[in-house]
Amino acid sequence: MSKGVTIHAQTGHMNLSPVIFRNTARDFFKCYLDFKPQGKHISPVPYFLCCRAIEMAFKAIHLELNNRKFVRKEFGHDLIKSYKKLDKAHQNLTIDELNLLTKANNGYLGKDHTSKGFEYLPIFYLEPGSKYLPDRKALEKLARKITGYE
Repeated sequence: MSKGVTIHAQTGHMNLSPVIFRNTARDFFKCYLDFKPQGKHISPVPYFLCCRAIEMAFKAIHLELNNRKFVRKEFGHDLIKSYKKLDKAHQNLTIDELNLLTKANNGYLGKDHTSKGFEYLPIFYLEPGSKYLPDRKALEKLARKITGYE
């Protein structure tokens, strides 16, 4: 008769935050793709959805090395700050894409007036041809690239 062997399993830790944030980024982008405004008004919702998707995608990368509390405190909702702190391998935007991201970030943060520009929308954002709104199709293309949405 053989003696039994006792195996003591150690508890493990698996950092799911990057996966969750990456999935959330793609969910926000899918919401953008499915969005249909109610009427013919200019809506901030598609801009917000693309920016939030980009924010979550950047944070997913940061969360591979840092905890959530640090990432939230360090970057907040600032897309440019978050992008510039990515490692060089993930800083793959062209000059035009970075300029677009900067414009979107200014609107997203409300840098020209108050905070949360696409949430607490000032009326001047809604003027046709507003300088505060980036080109929507270009922003869509950028969000698709950053989130890896297929």
